[in-house]
Amino acid sequence: MYKLEVDYSPVYEFVTSLYYYVNKDRLKIYDLGSDWKKEVDQKLQSAFKEALKDKRMEILHRFSLLIHKCPGERTPENFIKWFEQLSTVEMYDCMRPWVDVIPMDMIDLHQHFVYLFTEWNEQYFKHIDPSILEALENDANEKRELIQKMGPVDIVEYSTNGIRIESEQIQKLLLVPQYHYAPLSVVDYYKGFVTCLYPIELQGNAPYISRRTITMFNSLSDENRILILKSLYAKPRTFKELTEITQLAKSNLHYHLSLLRCAGLIRAHHSSERVINYSLRIQQITTMQDRLLSYIKENE
Repeated sequence: MYKLEVDYSPVYEFVTSLYYYVNKDRLKIYDLGSDWKKEVDQKLQSAFKEALKDKRMEILHRFSLLIHKCPGERTPENFIKWFEQLSTVEMYDCMRPWVDVIPMDMIDLHQHFVYLFTEWNEQYFKHIDPSILEALENDANEKRELIQKMGPVDIVEYSTNGIRIESEQIQKLLLVPQYHYAPLSVVDYYKGFVTCLYPIELQGNAPYISRRTITMFNSLSDENRILILKSLYAKPRTFKELTEITQLAKSNLHYHLSLLRCAGLIRAHHSSERVINYSLRIQQITTMQDRLLSYIKENE
């Protein structure tokens, strides 16, 4: 079984927030409101927004390994300073083993990301609500306490709301809380090392029901998703099996499965770098009534 380590620093959210901004228009599932990107766009300078359209931004999420290697106090400012001082050789070393799939002009890439990180910090990240970072740190501390009570696989499933990572090829898994990309998790594999950035939800003020609970109930509003749940009740199913059962296009099935997984109603069983099958989290379904009644009866 792999070794589980829970990590936290503001730099993870710094990079995740930029990754979310770059990918926002392609996402169909997100907790942040639809106006978030418009509000951020108003704060960003035109030249910087244009630079963020660079296709090389697709490797942003893989900087989680770089963050883990950063020495000292891992604030965005210190991370940028450390990153800027890395030599080309050190960059290659730090960014292995995915270096084969990124542009080989490492010097240009290095300078480009120094600029992007510096400007994102100045124009956006410095100004986010401090309570977000506080909530992330508190959640990481809570997950560390679970290490004495639960196995690594169960902690990952609990933290991600349904991703179950089981593989003898994995030696270490780094579990990191993130806010901007919620309710999705960001999982990357590095030849036996895995980073899993799991979503947290900030507590809202009563009488508002949590967005996560709304997602759970919304996930039942489509007949295809009900069919998927019914199919998984019998036994775990592969993606191919669910395609045959639902007769959905692959992209549509991916969306429905993602929504059900983010709602916590199904598990995605990972082995190495792929999902091998899906199963039903029957306990989550049986507690839906309790969640609804708890909200309705609040302050009764």
